[in-house]
Amino acid sequence: GSHLPLLTLDTKVKLIIHNTEKGTQVLAGRVYISAPTMMRVRELESFAEHDHRRFFRLAIDHSATLMPPTGMLDAQGNRLPYRIPIRVKDLSLCGLLFETERQFSIGDEMRVTMTMVNNEMEVLNIAIRRQLPGTDGRNAYGCEILRLSSRGEQHLSAYMLEQQQIQIRKSRL
Repeated sequence: GSHLPLLTLDTKVKLIIHNTEKGTQVLAGRVYISAPTMMRVRELESFAEHDHRRFFRLAIDHSATLMPPTGMLDAQGNRLPYRIPIRVKDLSLCGLLFETERQFSIGDEMRVTMTMVNNEMEVLNIAIRRQLPGTDGRNAYGCEILRLSSRGEQHLSAYMLEQQQIQIRKSRL
């Protein structure tokens, strides 16, 4: 049969677990014991929590459209429109921060569409992870980007690089 790789103590590992009830979970931890047929991992935590600050964050001010699931209700119980204009204020490969007048709840999952490289429209699946006060009385929401395809990750990386180059050029003027 197949054997596990032998890893040294304290090696950082990323585990992808497929569960029929909870779906796919990505966890991060450190190797404690490693053998051909078993591995004990310590300091296990959600990879999103472990890794979300490791990515470079880019401060931007970009218009985008939030698309809640059909029939989703706001905090007051009113049905949300299919498209809600928002401002994306910061972006990384695993998350974004947007501002809106609307109220949402931690855990809400939606899609965001925004133009990126070559004015191509990209769709990002997001989950709201935290709420902060925004500018001018608006609400700001920190979100995790969910299920980003490798193509989506390439487009997001290219867009962030392009925006960073624009900011560097502006700072030199």
